[in-house]
Amino acid sequence: MRFAFLLLFLSGCSRDDQPITFGGHTMGTTWSLRMPAGAKSIRQNDLQQQLDAWESIISHWRPDSAVSRFNDSTKTDWIAVPVELVEVVELAQQIGGDTDHALDITIAPLIDLWGFGATGRRDSPPTDAEIASAKAQCGWQHLHTRHAPPALRKDLPGLRINVSAVAEGWALERLAQHLESNGITRFLLEIGGEVLARGEWRVGVQSPAAPPGESAQTLLLKDQSIATSGVYRQHFSVAGKEYAHILDPRTGRPIEHKLASVSVIHPSAAQADGFATALLVLGPDAGRRLAEKLGLHVVWFEREK
Repeated sequence: MRFAFLLLFLSGCSRDDQPITFGGHTMGTTWSLRMPAGAKSIRQNDLQQQLDAWESIISHWRPDSAVSRFNDSTKTDWIAVPVELVEVVELAQQIGGDTDHALDITIAPLIDLWGFGATGRRDSPPTDAEIASAKAQCGWQHLHTRHAPPALRKDLPGLRINVSAVAEGWALERLAQHLESNGITRFLLEIGGEVLARGEWRVGVQSPAAPPGESAQTLLLKDQSIATSGVYRQHFSVAGKEYAHILDPRTGRPIEHKLASVSVIHPSAAQADGFATALLVLGPDAGRRLAEKLGLHVVWFEREK
């Protein structure tokens, strides 16, 4: 799972006009919705049911999800999946193509090998031979999609996917569409620290090293999203060396550069989600060059020495 740092919400409402707020749990994290006081009502349970349905498709933690069923199969012919999973995979593949495949959702075998997946934690790094063996079962070019009827196909029997780098952003966009179809046009949605705004909202961005609730920078989001990828929430240490949960698909190993987190502001929550992970993988130099090339608005935090 990719962890985002906390975003401190600062609504545009006055103290006497507090926003409506509710939320719940999804995808191993939490979600929340804020709307201006007096906004058209919507049932919290309706939104939770939507999120539960999507989680049953794209979660790699649930053994009964569509992702898990695809991963468990060793067939190399087409495997029927919900159309939502095809959309998520194509989104991730598109972002991968834009980032020299710094984002590669087929590295699930490596994620599990390093102890950052559903198979459980580990307290020592894998061997070079284990990494090479897992890498041999990865590769974005070995994953294919089809729409009619919706299906995925793998060239390698052991290929498995993990779509967590884009799942929250994709779900935010789908949930926003649901709200807008119900006549709700101003709101702030959040899943696991990833945020989508309709209308104007101020959010405070917290530095990875800052105490909880202390924002390092305040941003105005207007019909935009912000997503973050960071290395400080999930890792393990051996002999004084830390191994981050963000893996570089090119090496099969955790990233080691000085970036602590990358936050991307983008009209699309799904694009922001995927680009944040890819830029963090690329590191401060290549990441900044790519962000400039793509015209991305990015907030960078480096690790403290």
